[in-house]
Amino acid sequence: MEQLNISNKRLKTAHGDRERDYKAQIEKLDSKEEELLKHLSDLDKNKLETAEANGNVDAADDDVVEINAGGKVVTAKRSTLTQLKGTRLKALFSGRWDKKLQRDSNGRIFLDVNSVCFQAIVDYLNEMTISSE
Repeated sequence: MEQLNISNKRLKTAHGDRERDYKAQIEKLDSKEEELLKHLSDLDKNKLETAEANGNVDAADDDVVEINAGGKVVTAKRSTLTQLKGTRLKALFSGRWDKKLQRDSNGRIFLDVNSVCFQAIVDYLNEMTISSE
């Protein structure tokens, strides 16, 4: 019986140690989560400030964007042009840089690119949009 009591005490001590370790890890993780959320908030604030300074904060996916691509006018919805995450098209047409983009005499975004190739890219993106609906 004595040995059972000793084992029970050791078990309780070990359990208490594990509980303390667990709580310490949870506190560490909560602290790290708070730090990451603050960092994310700072990034969102910076993104908004950049958009306000250089772009259109009211840019919406349904906006129709007219582009002068090498002399040919290409029209597409903003959502079509920005659907591929991490691409230059996403960054270029997100709205954050609208004030910085070069414009033609009619106010359209001007891109010095091969118009046939650019139209093919837009057509492909449009097909992706249609096929995903």
